[in-house]
Amino acid sequence: MTRRADIDPLVSYAFVVEINQNPVARFSGVDGLSYEVEMIEYRDSEQPNLPQFRQGRRKAGRVTLKRGVLVDYGKKNDLLEWIRSVEKGVVKPRDITITIGNYGKDSGICETKAPHTWSLSNCMPTKWSLGSLDGNSNSPLIESLEIVVSEMSRS
Repeated sequence: MTRRADIDPLVSYAFVVEINQNPVARFSGVDGLSYEVEMIEYRDSEQPNLPQFRQGRRKAGRVTLKRGVLVDYGKKNDLLEWIRSVEKGVVKPRDITITIGNYGKDSGICETKAPHTWSLSNCMPTKWSLGSLDGNSNSPLIESLEIVVSEMSRS
């Protein structure tokens, strides 16, 4: 029996990251897809012993993409250009889409499983690290990439 990983070496990189609807990288792990709403506690003068709550600030988590490879490394890659601009001191927020699903050999989504997509708005990279550079290793190019997110939605 042929396993899927034997056919498609990118099967473990099932998280596709897009900038401006262009795939820029595939990652094997995503952390921090979270959303938080602060609750402000106050007390009413009629019932001082019973706390009341109201909605406060909304905050998306810091998203960390782990163990990634770039898509079309030989061409201009929007992710690399974005990181290079931040290194030069030009921080321009971007909208990112992370699609999580079952991907096939032709980089298309398999029809057996529906993908899950998160849209992240006004993102800025804050921290990134490369894997060890070893010609005899199959380690990924990007070990981790941390992104600050303003808004997040799931579709």
